[in-house]
Amino acid sequence: MDKQLKEVIASSQILAFTEKKYGRDGDTKKVMVTDPYYRFGRIIEETRPLIGQAGGKWLDLGCHHGQFLELAGKLLHYETIGMDDWDLKKDMPFTEFDYYKADLADSSWTNLIGTESVNVISALEVIEHMIDTEKFLADCRGRLSGKGFLILSTPNINCLRNRLLVPLGKYPAYMEYTNIIHHVRLFNVSVLKDLLQKNGYEVKKVSAVSFLPETLLKYSFFEKISKALARMLPGLCGNLIVIARKTD
Repeated sequence: MDKQLKEVIASSQILAFTEKKYGRDGDTKKVMVTDPYYRFGRIIEETRPLIGQAGGKWLDLGCHHGQFLELAGKLLHYETIGMDDWDLKKDMPFTEFDYYKADLADSSWTNLIGTESVNVISALEVIEHMIDTEKFLADCRGRLSGKGFLILSTPNINCLRNRLLVPLGKYPAYMEYTNIIHHVRLFNVSVLKDLLQKNGYEVKKVSAVSFLPETLLKYSFFEKISKALARMLPGLCGNLIVIARKTD
């Protein structure tokens, strides 16, 4: 998949826009091993064996600039829809996916896409911002088709970094004592699995983005080790990937 991912990234208008916006050089090789594209590539990699490339509708909640939607559309061949809280189409009219401005904490977002269900909903780095997580999961479940998939990524409160910081009297990573990026909920593997199961989902896979620091991922040897350990020991990693399926 790395070759396909590289081709999509290299030709991406969205990448060109965001790199210019944030004053970066847009080097494809560097982009592929740094956040968010490394995270997005890992999520596609973990998701593809479960959902295949059958097509259908894919809704990305909290899509930001639409980078992940572009990958899902071109690599997995889904019809893509994005939602976030800013006027994306005004600044990025070239984007190919449907887009709706929405407050994801308010259930009204569920009415924006009509009555037809979607096959996949992704909410990447979103659930930790939701005060009422059960309402959010119920809203997602209500828009999924009969056996639709929900894909989450979220910080892991029990990551190895926090297991070292807290015993040393340091404040844990990802938590906030003031409003910075509005992290109001944090999860570990068992709590997130339990939350999903209690709200009408079957957890199909738990993995993680990476085990080793991002600075080492540019080296193929370390990237392979990081990926293997992320799959084996997601509970020690910084960012979890959870793939769940709606139950009857």
